Amino acid sequence: MDNSFDQNEIQKKSGPFTALTHRNFRLFFIGQFISVAGSWMQIVAQQWLVYALTHSAAWLGVVSGASALPYVLLSLHGGQIADRVPRRLTMVWTQAAAMVLAFVLAWLVSPYSPVHIQPWHIALLAALGGVVNAYAMPTQQAFVTDMVDSRDALRSAIAMNSFQFNVARVLGPVLAGITLAKLGASACFFLNAVSFLAVIASLLMMRLAPFVPSDKTQNVWEGLRYILAHTRLIRVFILVSFASMCVWSVSTLYPVFATSFVPEIYGRALTAAQTRSFSAIVLSHFMTATGAGAAAGGLLVASVADRVSRRLLLYGASAGFGASLLVFALSHSYLPALGLIVLSGICMVVFAVSANTLVQEESPDELRGRIMAAYALIFGGLMPLGGLEIGFLAQHMHAMPAVIINVILFLAVDMGAFLWLLYETRTRGAD
Repeated sequence: MDNSFDQNEIQKKSGPFTALTHRNFRLFFIGQFISVAGSWMQIVAQQWLVYALTHSAAWLGVVSGASALPYVLLSLHGGQIADRVPRRLTMVWTQAAAMVLAFVLAWLVSPYSPVHIQPWHIALLAALGGVVNAYAMPTQQAFVTDMVDSRDALRSAIAMNSFQFNVARVLGPVLAGITLAKLGASACFFLNAVSFLAVIASLLMMRLAPFVPSDKTQNVWEGLRYILAHTRLIRVFILVSFASMCVWSVSTLYPVFATSFVPEIYGRALTAAQTRSFSAIVLSHFMTATGAGAAAGGLLVASVADRVSRRLLLYGASAGFGASLLVFALSHSYLPALGLIVLSGICMVVFAVSANTLVQEESPDELRGRIMAAYALIFGGLMPLGGLEIGFLAQHMHAMPAVIINVILFLAVDMGAFLWLLYETRTRGAD
């Protein structure tokens, strides 16, 4: 169990906004909010651009999966770096690298580029982004404890971090829809690149204690051994693994579903160019709905985390996440589909924050970077692989059956993990 927090700090007044009383976290909260909004502008514009260039669900999966291989290969090393190198320094360099990649993409799509943008260009930049994220994500996960000083503040920081991420996730797609319609995809990528300056500035303005490298930095596998020795962590990792592969990847197919709803919303007598333009707007609606639900979920889990069983939050929200996406795939009407996306966003964040908090609280400081690297690996590394899988499945079976197959598999794993928990609780009282 993590012993990094002083007992006197644990007694401080807690609440959903405790983390915002810490100056360093406030700076990070603001900078990250601006940067994440820009990142969601790029995500929406990139998905729209790939589908506009190819009209292929498989290519959506390819671009999503292109970032997975370097992430899978390098993220455990990223965790080792997070335990060895000052985390703020790593964060600054990785954010700067992501900014450069966004500028390159903006230039390639702009009319000033001598190169006509091709899907493989986008896939290549996604792969380079996977390299950056392999070092950024484990460091960012572990960096939370550098900004706060108590367990209550840690829970609040994780929930508030999720809240700002998902409010930005609402704002980003709205801005992307407007910018795509008025200025084109290049402007979305350029604005994302500029947004990284905010988080870099926030990091440089922080006043942090001197970084103390772990004295157990030689073995990259030490974190995995710790996870495998604790069944509570094993269950969380299994759930998050299948969520990343099977249900988070459903958003990869949102451009396909968005295009299918265009005739219902705007009429059937549309040209191909009009359909593409309107599909970008509907896609931004989908992303906004997800973000709105996720922001609500972040506030919900921050408010009830100390009063509701974490077990209930984890397994209840995961089941709700899968069930809402299953009904979404079966929906043939736009407004009910939008409502189901909001519900899936609520459940998604309650599940994700509950899982992340449990892993953070169970991680000893000297292994935190490597344990969170393993968590970031399954959370972020398997999601693009899931996008690749569901994209190719949709290409051969259509989007609806692809989603149904993935969600049913996840719900089966969720039920299995819950029954395992009940069995262990009754036989050993472990949880």
